[in-house]
Amino acid sequence: MSTQKLLEIDPQPLAFRLEVGRQASCRINLSNNSQEDVAFKVMTTSPHKYGAQPNVGVLKPKSCFEITVIMNGATEIPSDMECNDVFLIRSVVATPLHTPETAHELFDEGTSAFEDCRLTAVYVTPTRSERSAARSPQQWHGINGIDVVDWLKKGIAVVLLCLIVGLLVIKILPLIWSLTFMMTVLVVKLGKKLLSERAEDWMMTILLSIVGHICPNVFRRGGS
Repeated sequence: MSTQKLLEIDPQPLAFRLEVGRQASCRINLSNNSQEDVAFKVMTTSPHKYGAQPNVGVLKPKSCFEITVIMNGATEIPSDMECNDVFLIRSVVATPLHTPETAHELFDEGTSAFEDCRLTAVYVTPTRSERSAARSPQQWHGINGIDVVDWLKKGIAVVLLCLIVGLLVIKILPLIWSLTFMMTVLVVKLGKKLLSERAEDWMMTILLSIVGHICPNVFRRGGS
């Protein structure tokens, strides 16, 4: 009977660089050296303190996977730097039909086929260079909860948009005034023309009426 482990897990133990008010993370590398699909689940004795991304998944045969464990920011630094937290990575043989979304079903079933690996957690203090590198982005990217870089990008975008709109207005406004003036002159001339044509028609109608009344009388007198 084979005694090969379902998963090879590294590192052991899990080291978290402890700083007050800052999250710490640690990566766990899983290797499936078997010929079968293997499902895994990450558990801890302090679920309120840690989070795993993802905490459940499936590894294909001869494949590797990386889990990120995130620890919430510490409120204080223990004087002895002692950590009593323990992690448990439970694994079980899965089928090719199982997916990361359905793998949790395997761990809800009562079975003795689970393989458990316990990992202890330890605290380490960051070096001075690591503290400087970690704090510099925080001082720049977050002031009173405001993302300064994002704020600057939005401000620059608004200024550029205002400049573009201003230039367009400066260029287009004279054209608008010119078109308005030309339309006004055209309407005035057209109105004058229409009025003059109506006056001429009215005068011609009157003249024709007068001629129509005068000419018959003239011809009658000449005949008598």
